[in-house]
Amino acid sequence: MSTSDKAPRRIVLLLSGENSAVEKVIKEYPPPEPTGTRLHADLAELAAEHSGRMVAAEWHGPLGWTRFLWSKR
Repeated sequence: MSTSDKAPRRIVLLLSGENSAVEKVIKEYPPPEPTGTRLHADLAELAAEHSGRMVAAEWHGPLGWTRFLWSKR
């Protein structure tokens, strides 16, 4: 898969736990962004900004949005 074929990614604020519904999309990345380093840094920063809340990174694939990373600070 080339970088131009990367799926869109986003960071979302969840209603409660890691399997809960999305309350709000707080960051979106159009393809070919982001690098893994950037996404991890943004996830940590946004988790700190939403202290005590669960945030997650998702990618959009053939079956819809799929979570692949969670954080809570």
